[in-house]
Amino acid sequence: MLYSAMCNAQTITFVAEDLPPYHFINQNNEPDGALVDLAKATLKNTKLTAKFEIIPMARIFSLLKSNPNAVALSLLKTPIRAKQFTWLGESYFADAYLVSLKSHTDEVSHLNHAKFYQVATIRGYSSATYLKNAGFVEGKNLVLVSYYQQLWQMLYKKRIDFVLTNTLTLNNELKQSGLNPDLITKRIHLSGYPSKLYFGANINIDKDSASTITQALNTLKETGEYQAILQKWQLPLPSTANKL
Repeated sequence: MLYSAMCNAQTITFVAEDLPPYHFINQNNEPDGALVDLAKATLKNTKLTAKFEIIPMARIFSLLKSNPNAVALSLLKTPIRAKQFTWLGESYFADAYLVSLKSHTDEVSHLNHAKFYQVATIRGYSSATYLKNAGFVEGKNLVLVSYYQQLWQMLYKKRIDFVLTNTLTLNNELKQSGLNPDLITKRIHLSGYPSKLYFGANINIDKDSASTITQALNTLKETGEYQAILQKWQLPLPSTANKL
């Protein structure tokens, strides 16, 4: 599906995974969501056009590396990724937490306290690097798995104590795993973990297109339209929303 402000203009391919209400396929089989609306509003008064693809993360990274006009709607900026992509502006945020079962009653209020327990995340993710850098050791207090379904099944079966996750994916992952979200709680907020999500583009995106998108996104934040889009979708504002 194409969203166009002007015909015959360069087309930007916005990509994202299925994560309602941020980006998803609606009942009309069309891309929808808060950040889809944000991208449409960003390009509204430019000569650029856009198409949207809701696809798995593996395909997202493949497109970001192969398509010069590809832009991710919500890419987490990490030290490793910083030089791999072009960062066009902050789109949203995803606070990271250590999550446990509510039945886990031990007092754990700091990441260092969690080193006495089994903490798990996805192998190859930036969260795994974060935990290793914090002193967690695989085979001792760090468990790495390949799929989030494994992660949550292990937590619910009490084979691990904590999962490092973020607010963006939590409910969707539990729903896809067929698990009751009422049984878990956000135990420790990891304020030091990268949380800003960006319009992240191919490293070779046209410079004029990149500049146009960045300036248009900043204008939305200055005029309040960015904030209005998030409010429409009943999403909290990033703490930096009025500073960008």
